[in-house]
Amino acid sequence: MAFAVDPRFMDRWVQSISDAIGTDEGRLEGWIALIGLGESLKHFRPLRSFALDGKVSLEEKVVFLRGFFAQTLGSRLPEKADIVIVPLLEGNLWEALAPLRDRIEKSFDVRTNQVRVEILSAAELSAEDRKKVLETVTHFVNGKEFQQGGERKGNLSVRPAWTVRPSLLAGLEIRIGSRVWDASLSSRIRELERQLLKSA
Repeated sequence: MAFAVDPRFMDRWVQSISDAIGTDEGRLEGWIALIGLGESLKHFRPLRSFALDGKVSLEEKVVFLRGFFAQTLGSRLPEKADIVIVPLLEGNLWEALAPLRDRIEKSFDVRTNQVRVEILSAAELSAEDRKKVLETVTHFVNGKEFQQGGERKGNLSVRPAWTVRPSLLAGLEIRIGSRVWDASLSSRIRELERQLLKSA
């Protein structure tokens, strides 16, 4: 069973990882990969049983898990990975990994004056199309409508995460925080279907 994370501990945990990342986007990607791998393992019963086994010392557990992460992530494994591994094993904090990842990304974006934007397309975009989309999104996040009421002002840069999702059929879906702009063919088909059912 996962335990609730003390908010003060979570703040210190985020701060420790953020200090290790600094403003280096490559380091951020390594930490996000580590946390993501941890999230994917949280339902793997043998590992969870091993993590809770009182007969195995914490040191042995840390060495084992660090070795597993190193084999899987290779050079992307952060140098100070124990910042995540030790509390994860000591406190059984597997459920805290998703909020930890989100807070680290938000902290990084604030420090580097960036906005993370998820851009989903039905097919791989050409370099030229990516550039146009990025210019449009950057113009939007620096406009009055987006920054009104926001915590950051001034010129923000966009940190894009490109994803191909064939189910969109055509067009794009853009996500910035909780905001979603869906200009995909699949959403237009759903809207048409809804209107036809409403008028029937």
